[in-house]
Amino acid sequence: MKLPSLILAFSVAFILLAGCTGSSGANLVPEGEEPIGPKPPETHGNYGLAASERGYYLGMVPTPETVPEVDLFGAYEEAGEICEVVGIWPEPSAIGAYASLEGSRTVEGVRVYGLKPIVNMNFYTFERVEGEGLKIVVNSPEEIPANLSDPAFRDGYVNDARRIAERFQPEYLSLGNEVNAYYAAYPEDFGDYISLYKEAYDAVKGVSPETKVFVVFSLNQMDALGQWGLISRFEGKADLVAFTTYPWKEYETPGEIPEDYYSRLAEYTDKPVAFAETGWPSDESVGASEEEQAEYLARFVELTDGMDVEFVNWLFLHDVEVSGDMASISSPATGTIALKKNDGRPKDVYYVWLDLHDVPLSR
Repeated sequence: MKLPSLILAFSVAFILLAGCTGSSGANLVPEGEEPIGPKPPETHGNYGLAASERGYYLGMVPTPETVPEVDLFGAYEEAGEICEVVGIWPEPSAIGAYASLEGSRTVEGVRVYGLKPIVNMNFYTFERVEGEGLKIVVNSPEEIPANLSDPAFRDGYVNDARRIAERFQPEYLSLGNEVNAYYAAYPEDFGDYISLYKEAYDAVKGVSPETKVFVVFSLNQMDALGQWGLISRFEGKADLVAFTTYPWKEYETPGEIPEDYYSRLAEYTDKPVAFAETGWPSDESVGASEEEQAEYLARFVELTDGMDVEFVNWLFLHDVEVSGDMASISSPATGTIALKKNDGRPKDVYYVWLDLHDVPLSR
């Protein structure tokens, strides 16, 4: 069985349904309840933000409230109020991605709420292999060899990227998520991926020159395995360099994150950087808390101040459950990296996020 990435697994069903909406004017506030109002004075401004303006867009995966019932459209509506961009993960994310987006109308759906789409393709997925457990494998339909050097796979992947760009003209298009994970598993195949990426990059630019094309690296894995040299291998064919970043896996508190934790990225690229996923859990079982979540967001703003940042995506809007095979890919604590609880109650970090959203956007 093939498994999508963690972020895709929790977003794809929601995206496919919510993307079909045709109007942003529906009243999504339950009768007798009031919509979210001004920030409570006792929480507003408690953490402070080291920024008088921000040059980057804010985004997240708008996972819905699930208690007492699932509120898909409400999550999108709220994302449109507190974000500027939103990630879209078609399923499948490689060959077949265009048909998925065309059928679901996901891109049109996010634009209804005033959001700029970040379309994410990926060339690999996770598959449970008998006797071997979960493995990273090339994400290919059964009729096409799962091989990055195979002409049929390459043609199909490039064609999907081109069709997505031509049809939707997305502001952003990622052609690989946490690609250094694949490199760690199959370093001998990575040259084939780079040439595939560059071919797809040219195809996208040929039909949608304004789309910003890039790949995403795992910053945690960069640190752990010393993979910094991979960034330069995409030179000339990347409009920005994106990272997933979860410092809670390396440091016990936000205050322990080094001052140069993010500014050091300038040593490896002169492109704008983006943070495709970030956050801090509130799960007490791993020693985290809501207060630390809020401290992390304020600390993140401080540590990235003055950098050329394109966008910042918090992982989730509402808490999600991480269990089964997904718990083998990521810690269950990851499901608590959200601005709100699954019943819609805001966490401390939610108000810091609102403060950040209120900072004037300088772009």
